[in-house]
Amino acid sequence: MASTVGLRNSYLTYPHANGFYGGGRCVALGVYGPQPWIAGVDLRGGASEVLIGPEWFPQVGSGAVLWFDVALDAEVLVSSWGGRVIARDLRGTDVDVVYAVPPGWELDGLCSISRDGARVLIVRRRAGVSEILEVERGTGRSRLVVSHGWYANHAHYCPHDEAWVAYSHEGSAGSVSDRVWAWHATAAPDGVNVVDQSRLAEPDGHAGGHVWLGHERWAFHDAAAVVVAYGDSPVGPRGVYLVHADGRVPVLVSRADRDWHCGISRDGRAVVVDTTGLEGAPGRGWAGAAGLSSVVHVDLATGARTELARTQVRDHPFHPHPCFTPDGAAVLYNAVERAADGTVGRSVASVAVPAASS
Repeated sequence: MASTVGLRNSYLTYPHANGFYGGGRCVALGVYGPQPWIAGVDLRGGASEVLIGPEWFPQVGSGAVLWFDVALDAEVLVSSWGGRVIARDLRGTDVDVVYAVPPGWELDGLCSISRDGARVLIVRRRAGVSEILEVERGTGRSRLVVSHGWYANHAHYCPHDEAWVAYSHEGSAGSVSDRVWAWHATAAPDGVNVVDQSRLAEPDGHAGGHVWLGHERWAFHDAAAVVVAYGDSPVGPRGVYLVHADGRVPVLVSRADRDWHCGISRDGRAVVVDTTGLEGAPGRGWAGAAGLSSVVHVDLATGARTELARTQVRDHPFHPHPCFTPDGAAVLYNAVERAADGTVGRSVASVAVPAASS
């Protein structure tokens, strides 16, 4: 049975970012509105606090969504908004500007902070070029990590080994056949595409096409990522894969035809996905989805799937975006419920992971 966490119109950060702090006792949540802000919620008692107020997030136009990341081993939160990266050390109250994009550049809305809170990854773009930079939080000094002549985003440190920087080739899943990338100073100084999506199609006898991949989340237990092969992909196998930075053969963890976003537990034993349409519903992808989504626990070793919850679906930031709590005992997700009178309730929900699945 799911329970509500936090405030009305609050939501979780992006699936490859971290929102937990206070030893896993608290979670940072975005609060949606004309001027968004970031709240902190105690998962045990339900008390809430303002982490970064709306004065730091002026209106920047329709469609912008506020995302953020919390350092895994430090109480530091960062967010990218309106051409600036701002940070707050959660042990105090001060909010600082870490980085401001130069004129002519566009700053991506997702950033990533290192475990120790000292460095921040950002993506900026201009004239078809994407640059991933690493910024020192204390000094504001930046260095170029890697540059590409295509739309790169979703840059985040691999939590298992931060020498690996993960990022994506963004675009339509049907036209981008090299979605999942990683950079390493010596092993991949120009960046490397870590999975051959055309070869993934071969087990289903569809060599010559490519399996549509996306929504990767890099892992805590290995230099690897879980990534979804969408149900709308014309070729399979579809479902959740585990792919590796070092060129190991991708592993099809769980075959399915409606998986959408994914997350992974800190111990690397379990994956959680949301779905386009309910788990087990006839069809695949968005066909017959009916505006519904399941939250599904997947055993990484066996591929066994357990539906944990169901929700309705709205636009960003209210995709379900499930994630494990740091102890792996529960899954949080964005919950949407439309009442009979047409009103829509939006909040964050928590559901326990059954003992047999944990």
